[in-house]
Amino acid sequence: MAVVYITEQGSYLTKKGERLIITKQDKVIQQIHAFKLEQIVIIGNVMLSPATIAFLLKKGIDTVFMSIYGKYRGRLISGFGKNIELRRIQFKKMDEEDDKLSLAKHYVHGKLSNCRTLLRRHNLTYRDSNVTTALHKMHVLLRKINRVDTLMTLMGIEGQAAAIYFGIFGRLIKVRDITFDGRNRRPPLDPVNVLLSLGYTLLENVIQTQVNIVGLDPYLGCLHSVENGRPSLVLDLMEEFRPVLVDSLVLQLINKRIIRLTDFYRPEEQEPAAFDFAETESTRDDLPILLTHVGMKKFIIHFENRINQKVFYENTAMRLSYRDICLEQVRLLVRHLRGEAEYKPFIMR
Repeated sequence: MAVVYITEQGSYLTKKGERLIITKQDKVIQQIHAFKLEQIVIIGNVMLSPATIAFLLKKGIDTVFMSIYGKYRGRLISGFGKNIELRRIQFKKMDEEDDKLSLAKHYVHGKLSNCRTLLRRHNLTYRDSNVTTALHKMHVLLRKINRVDTLMTLMGIEGQAAAIYFGIFGRLIKVRDITFDGRNRRPPLDPVNVLLSLGYTLLENVIQTQVNIVGLDPYLGCLHSVENGRPSLVLDLMEEFRPVLVDSLVLQLINKRIIRLTDFYRPEEQEPAAFDFAETESTRDDLPILLTHVGMKKFIIHFENRINQKVFYENTAMRLSYRDICLEQVRLLVRHLRGEAEYKPFIMR
């Protein structure tokens, strides 16, 4: 099933028969056949006709809205999964502390294991003693996970590991003009954090789509606290995939100079091609640094290439795309909740 990103600012999305048509200033930019179209991601100032909205809802085409800055806004969904019995099981399991802790341990174990693999792969080439030290510290934390008896303690371990990981992450960047001094967000303050935040938003969208498909409630998880409007389950399931699909991609794009410093700009530079007319000037000025329109398109293309890349998936003993692996992990969670299997995180080799 296809996913289409619409990034052309000031464009208009209409329908004609079974086709979606993107126009700008009365010129047709692209035509999309609705057949096998799973999702449309609309970024920035793109208008939809009422007939188009009705068509997307009728066809069940998940439609996601993001700002030009990479912030998730919302989505059109024709209906959540109708599996109320599954949600009852989910609510019951997430109300039992032992079950919550057991599942949360798997999420944290997957994340830490994959972060270590990313660091270890880097060190095969560069032999950095600082990275070696970080690997050892994270290994010690990994061994503590099984002995944890409270969710708060587990979150403390995850926090320590994140501090070690992002404390060393900058040493993996090998270009001189882009540096990383630590993770920051809301807003991201430098090019690396801009890319990480955008990548995590795109990954969150992928996981939420899969959660909606199987019929779980995206807002009830176990590792991330439950807050109004916060898709806690989606954030839980994302953890093991962050280093696999986003962190490694950001390093690749920067170190291979696919994305350069010239792909970013500051608000005072007023890059018109990327201006999102649905945002206010004050919002724009609150963001220290932004991706250009070209930079955004480059990142999206490479993110889609990565998530459609096929690798060996142990649970099925088959080569699957990362997108399909995300779905299989959500389905594994369903079987776990039903008591049919134990959840095991996806581990990068």
